[in-house]
Amino acid sequence: MRLRSASSRRRALSLVLAVVLLVMLLPYVWLILTSLKTRADIFSGNPFEAFIPTLDNYRVAFLEKGFLRNLWNSTLIATVATGIAMVVGVPAGYALSRSSSKSSTLVLFALLAARLLPAVILAVPLFLILSNFGLVGTHAAPVVAHLTFLVPFVCWMMRGFFLAVPKELDEAALMDGASRSRYFFTLLLPMTRGPLVATAIFALINSWNELLYGLILTNRTTATLPVATPSLMTPIGTFWGQIAAVGVVTTLPVLVFALLVQRHIIRGMTGGALSND
Repeated sequence: MRLRSASSRRRALSLVLAVVLLVMLLPYVWLILTSLKTRADIFSGNPFEAFIPTLDNYRVAFLEKGFLRNLWNSTLIATVATGIAMVVGVPAGYALSRSSSKSSTLVLFALLAARLLPAVILAVPLFLILSNFGLVGTHAAPVVAHLTFLVPFVCWMMRGFFLAVPKELDEAALMDGASRSRYFFTLLLPMTRGPLVATAIFALINSWNELLYGLILTNRTTATLPVATPSLMTPIGTFWGQIAAVGVVTTLPVLVFALLVQRHIIRGMTGGALSND
């Protein structure tokens, strides 16, 4: 009787999860279908009517209207910003996890304040500073702007994961003659591979989707996909099919990459678990 009851509960839970998943995926499926429709099919009045798929929206948006360049800009800016944030934030997170001084506490609160500060407050000062250096309109400007929220994010995330590593492991490695840097690169980083990947993925997503800094720090040639997409809303009409095509390409790389490394993301987000393989 108990086994039958437990089986019924599992089936009910599976059904609920399936419904929730369907509701969550429906907007994205709708986006993909819209990107494959002609303008006439989009405004046919029956969204469930059968249609002949076409890639014209992708061709027009990325080849004729230059969104391929915007895709490259998004990839370059997000990758470079995430890479620099990881190089700076991971060692900083380790240092903060091992320090108990008052100065480290102040640094932690400063990083938290920088992370929680609304981006619009920093937008004007960043524009003025980067403009004085002649960087506005280049790829470097949004990279620098993204570091203002990526570095604090990486520091706080990795500090929490490094706190899960016993300090006795540090002391044992140092007593065996390993230097602090050798221990960090050859032992600690491989042990925290899951958290590293999870942190990098979330940092990449934050940079990839950023809009405000892109609006004020880039120009026509360096604009990212989120910045360029509103250009498809014109006085003569809104090109919904092309907007959907750009939306699919904007979200697809991150989704595919996240699926490929989902094992590391799950491991990284389950309480800072350490990698054993």
